[in-house]
Amino acid sequence: MTGVTYCGRLGNQLFQFQFFQYVKATNKGKWIFMPNPRHSSVYKYFDVGPYNYMGSKFYAALGKLLYKYGKFKEVYIQNIEVPKPLKVADRTLYHGFHQTDFYVSNMPNPVIPKIRPKFVKHFDDQYGELFRKEKTIVMHIRRTDYLSYGKRDISLPAEYFKQRLAAIENQDDYKIIFCSDDMPFVKENFPAKPNYIYSDNDEITDFQLLMNADIAIISNSTFAWWAAYMCEKKNRVIAPKNWMGFHIGKEHPKGVMTKRFEWYGLEDASL
Repeated sequence: MTGVTYCGRLGNQLFQFQFFQYVKATNKGKWIFMPNPRHSSVYKYFDVGPYNYMGSKFYAALGKLLYKYGKFKEVYIQNIEVPKPLKVADRTLYHGFHQTDFYVSNMPNPVIPKIRPKFVKHFDDQYGELFRKEKTIVMHIRRTDYLSYGKRDISLPAEYFKQRLAAIENQDDYKIIFCSDDMPFVKENFPAKPNYIYSDNDEITDFQLLMNADIAIISNSTFAWWAAYMCEKKNRVIAPKNWMGFHIGKEHPKGVMTKRFEWYGLEDASL
């Protein structure tokens, strides 16, 4: 009996859900469970096929009991470690963020969550016509908590987003949609234009904006990573080189830089 925990917000939870699947797929014969599924928004927003039962109250209660009385050893998988094959131990609880596509790429037939129909309909009612008729660029800018994340500022500079947008040819041919937790900052740095749209939506609608974009310019946010990664059409994803390590020039977490994205740093404006 082995446990995998949820922590963090939606983007991190999607990584943890894939890690859970990987552990199940590569450790046949072991009973793998999640002790705190009610912490997760995955089951609220997504249909996860054969794992939908994990969103039930019964499963949540069972997980709590197992955790309380199971006498588990707790293991923390650190982000500084390069992802590698894992054989789990019995009576062990695995914690971690698992921010990499190593796990989803190294198991047979992974379940990729599908957004529940009611949220798809809400998005389609609001934006469906626009996305069917127009070419789209969606930019995701995360700031607020990133300005003092572990006493450090890990937010991306405005100039990074300006450079990445400026590098796209024929911008006037696109509808450009901005998603952010700091819209005053966005409007200050990207003043209104006829083809600009500033999103003021709930998280699952913003998720779908990114997921349906022809071009997504994303911040170093796991929410944006997954939204862009789950796009079902041929898209282009522009992401900050080294992710959380953008400012220090070293990839962090290890393995987060999927080959499906294009990775860019900040260009020297003096050149």
